[in-house]
Amino acid sequence: MSEIDPEYVKHQYLYVPWTDKFDSFGVGKALARHVANHFRARLTVVCPQKSNAQWHDELAKLPIVTERTGTVVDGGVVLAFVPTRKVMAKVHHLSESIVIMVEDPSERFEAWARLVGAYNVLTRKVMSSGLSEAGTKALDGVVWEGYNGWHDSIAETMTIKHLRDLAESDGYDRAIVLEYVAQRKGEYALKRLEKILDTFERSVPAVA
Repeated sequence: MSEIDPEYVKHQYLYVPWTDKFDSFGVGKALARHVANHFRARLTVVCPQKSNAQWHDELAKLPIVTERTGTVVDGGVVLAFVPTRKVMAKVHHLSESIVIMVEDPSERFEAWARLVGAYNVLTRKVMSSGLSEAGTKALDGVVWEGYNGWHDSIAETMTIKHLRDLAESDGYDRAIVLEYVAQRKGEYALKRLEKILDTFERSVPAVA
């Protein structure tokens, strides 16, 4: 890294968004090594498949956790390298780890970065979801209604009510809703929720 931003070691979450302004993969790899060396902490890579990391010599010899194999031990530095939603499910439970997200253009994680308050290495600003108490309450209501995977009409009706409350308080942002719920629910439940969001957006076109 040609320039070491002192903010890199002050935040639990760092976000390297995909951009054509610089080599974001190279920056992300160097940033992960810098932070791990600074704290003398173990560095673990989480990625969709081992080949995603093994393609890069500096990552190939590190512990690698994939969508299908392994778990991340809390307390070190985690490089989420070109992750998917399944990959991030391996990260959501971590409370003591520093997480560095290196985004791939095929799947964007700005909503994740906003929700966790990540430091954006491109803009050099801490990101924010902007959620108010009312907005957070509405999202918690959505999560609550999914206790059974949103598999009944009552849950769908109540979920749409909470979405309307969210739209009226903070504004509706599909990516924020999905990311907030993804940190608390499994993949299959999310697929059902996405259908409810489609229904909601059709009923209120202005929010889509």
